[in-house]
Amino acid sequence: MKIIRVEVFIVLCLMFMGSLVVQAQSHRDGVPYLMGQISEQMNDELSDLPVSIRRVAVYKLNYSSMRFSEQEVEFIRGEVEANLREFAGLTVLSPPELEPNDKMKILGNDSTLQILNIQGRSLADVSPEYLAQISNQYAVQGLVELTLQKRNPEGLVISVRMISPESREIIWSKSFISQPFIVKEEIDPGKIHMLHFGVGSRQTESLFRADTSFSSNPDTSIQVNAISFEVTYTFRQSLNEEKSAYIGFTGGLNILRATDASQFDVNLMQLGATYYQALSKKNEDIDDYRLKFFVNANVQFAIDNTKGQVFSTRPGLVLNLSNNLGLSFYSSFILSGETLTLENNNRITYDKIGYGVQAVVRF
Repeated sequence: MKIIRVEVFIVLCLMFMGSLVVQAQSHRDGVPYLMGQISEQMNDELSDLPVSIRRVAVYKLNYSSMRFSEQEVEFIRGEVEANLREFAGLTVLSPPELEPNDKMKILGNDSTLQILNIQGRSLADVSPEYLAQISNQYAVQGLVELTLQKRNPEGLVISVRMISPESREIIWSKSFISQPFIVKEEIDPGKIHMLHFGVGSRQTESLFRADTSFSSNPDTSIQVNAISFEVTYTFRQSLNEEKSAYIGFTGGLNILRATDASQFDVNLMQLGATYYQALSKKNEDIDDYRLKFFVNANVQFAIDNTKGQVFSTRPGLVLNLSNNLGLSFYSSFILSGETLTLENNNRITYDKIGYGVQAVVRF
């Protein structure tokens, strides 16, 4: 029995939540809500009405009776008139002769007879002379025509046209959409893929040899110059719309070769993170900043029988030569792990500081 009561309670809760969702959606699709969205737009857009127009009247309504009820039409018209008063400071009149309606009109004289049944028009609208006469009688300076539409996904669309009573010239026109379809401008994230081809210099502080095949003294400390060859890939992402700052991740191969090839060669994998910051103004010819500062933090570990890891940081400058090519100059500072042990137990100890240059390809 308790289980049944719990299930009934859950079902009732789900039904209640569903009704709330339906009511909220219905509220957002209702004419009062959509008209509220348009009123916010009118607050800004009605400021450019001609200053010579102070007294206006709505004389025409264009709409489909299949899409709008009479109550909705009257509500929209009342809101538009209220907005004209509040946001544009106009005097809005309602002469009975200019009231739009759906009644049949019969016009004629001794020789002609005309039957009119045009929705949203007044008798004065079909007779320019009568329209001018009524406008002069009430000192109306602008006649307002409203066109109402419901469209998906825009919601409610109201077009407002104001014409001169004398010339029937359009003196102001504007359309308002309750839920405008905004085309988001695609922001170019910048060149986010980069390849670096580099060469650098590194001096080993000491080289201890465990056997006598290299030297007559098995415990010899030798200064050895080494050249570092690098190929790295960087994925980076802009941090702002100006694309002046980036953060990225790098991975690649570092090949360390002694100037005397018989002494040692080490192959290292490299993983790290990089930050870029523009230092110069943006150059429109290359759609990028000519000079950037960067700092890279990485770890390098051997992919052969060499043991040890090198943790280092690398500040430097990037000079962009074109849209896709550049050069970078850097200094490398080892933070820890500067000693590597070779397969034959010889040990290599790096200098703390090194330097290098890289060719940069961006795509």
